[in-house]
Amino acid sequence: MANNFLKNFAPRWIIFCFDLVLITGSLIFSFLLAFHFSVNLPDLVVFLPAVITNTVISLICFSVFTIFKGIIRFSEIRDIVRIIKFALLQFVLWTIIFFTDTQKLVTAKVSFDLLIINLFTLIFVLVAFRLLVKEIYFTAQSKPNAANRTLIFGAGMMGQITKKVLQQDAKINTKLIGFIDDSSYKIGKKLEGLPIYSASEDTLTRLFKAKRITHLYIAIDRLTVERKIAITDLCAAFKIKVNLVPHANQWSGGSFQKNQVREMNIEELLQRDEIFLPNDLSQANYENATILVTGAAGSIGSEICRQLIGHNIKKLILLDQSESGLFDLEYELKQKGMRQGTHVEVASVRDYMRVKRIFLSYQPEIVFHVAAYKHVPLMECFSSEAVLTNIFGTKVVADLSMLYNAKKFVLVSTDKAVNPTNVMGATKRISEIYIQSLNDRIESNTEFITTRFGNVLGSAGSVVTTFKKQIAKGGPVTLTHPEITRFFMTIPEAAKLVLEAGKIGKSSDILLFDMGEPVKILDLATRMIQLAGLVPGKDIAIQYTQLRPGEKMYEELFKDSEEFAPTSHPKILRAKKCMETNPNFYSLLNKLEAAAIAHNNDLIKPLIGKMLPEFNHAPNKKVASLEKVVELPFSIS
Repeated sequence: MANNFLKNFAPRWIIFCFDLVLITGSLIFSFLLAFHFSVNLPDLVVFLPAVITNTVISLICFSVFTIFKGIIRFSEIRDIVRIIKFALLQFVLWTIIFFTDTQKLVTAKVSFDLLIINLFTLIFVLVAFRLLVKEIYFTAQSKPNAANRTLIFGAGMMGQITKKVLQQDAKINTKLIGFIDDSSYKIGKKLEGLPIYSASEDTLTRLFKAKRITHLYIAIDRLTVERKIAITDLCAAFKIKVNLVPHANQWSGGSFQKNQVREMNIEELLQRDEIFLPNDLSQANYENATILVTGAAGSIGSEICRQLIGHNIKKLILLDQSESGLFDLEYELKQKGMRQGTHVEVASVRDYMRVKRIFLSYQPEIVFHVAAYKHVPLMECFSSEAVLTNIFGTKVVADLSMLYNAKKFVLVSTDKAVNPTNVMGATKRISEIYIQSLNDRIESNTEFITTRFGNVLGSAGSVVTTFKKQIAKGGPVTLTHPEITRFFMTIPEAAKLVLEAGKIGKSSDILLFDMGEPVKILDLATRMIQLAGLVPGKDIAIQYTQLRPGEKMYEELFKDSEEFAPTSHPKILRAKKCMETNPNFYSLLNKLEAAAIAHNNDLIKPLIGKMLPEFNHAPNKKVASLEKVVELPFSIS
């Protein structure tokens, strides 16, 4: 107990005593200065009551502004402001005594000029003391051979805060080398004692070599993807770890903490800037609404739920087969503030009576149908499961949405539905056609909308997740083909598109993002290895197998026959309903359901081919095992 007392309170009393000595010394110095240092011993004796009075005044001021309680090595502007207030209060109290002490009992040698001199001297002495202690502390902490030799990209406010946080973290062995910036106005100057260098490639190359840089912190709110790629590529050549400081609006409690820094990840290096959709666009659309999300425990479904809780909704029904995923999501949403209105339903979308009870109980106004099987190679082997869930699970939820007069039904589809070459993509295309047909029903009061997008970075089963696991194990990183390309988007982007579709989508619309140019998977793998601080082809081998059953070399976002129109957002496109129809669609749909229920996989693909003339299914070849991979005939540097 005694040890705890000393640990918690001893430093405060030490600082208190130092401050009291400095305050007394400041008054005596001001007295000497006011009399031009021409004082004798009797003058000092006469001045002694003023010194004692000054101590009493200081104790009163300490009770108002406890300047001795701050941690000196972390002193900042607020502490200086507090010292100024302390000195002003002391000056005010001294002024009152000066004009009321007519008998000159304690102010015999005190003049108003002395009080003014003491005001500024006191502020200077107390601030200087704190700055000196702070400088001594960080000089002692700084090690010339520190393991982390660090640069901060961004010589602005975020850069200054990053410097302060890094310096205050005693757990890491960091030596700050300086700042880098693109602004010609800042280059060559100093910020808080550290030089500001140019962020040009030539300067950085020389700097990385000369200063043996090991870490780079990007502390700029908005940096283009092209700039991020250029920086990470340059840092990768020197095995420099790149870290991102979060945007100011993501700081915990309005302040930035060291544990919020994260390493640069592949989502940051999409070959386009992230598509931004402000929440207020969809706020009014979902306010006080009852919303059902199927597949809520999945990557996209759960992100939709996270974004919905910021829209002041009435009820949120989470439907999924994964009880563990639903439990975790419900707990997370409650922790984030949605303690009322969250309802968990463990159910399969294929179970008509179970889903019907959910619609009867909650009467959802908006339905986001995310539940689906999405793994292409697995669904080639289990075609009946893909058909039963992706087509007839969608049919169950869509039919009940129409029966119970939901305002909107939003289907989450995929770019693999366009000119499909695999069962998964074909089942999603049939789902698109079916829900578009429901808009033609006279009895329908529901708007049926489709969203379509490419691969989602970081979602369950995505190539990024697979690559991360392979890199963590030391490789090899396996690709199906060195020339294969895909469209990519982040999980938040995907969720925002779905929410925006619920706002701007009209009957039969297919909405999709303008996703820029497709990304080469080989480039993706290379950058992920580099971000891990490793050299592709040297530290981690890159190998390829072969195209898996039903896999395309490249994906498409829309069919040639689909007519496109702009929307209110420049990055969202609207594909209007195709006029082409298959007169035998519904009879073939019934046959497909019977084949799927019987798990007759041999019959499923021919039936899909009749329903979708564009279905170009490759022969079902066995997937090459990872043990029989072939190394690339070159290394990537």
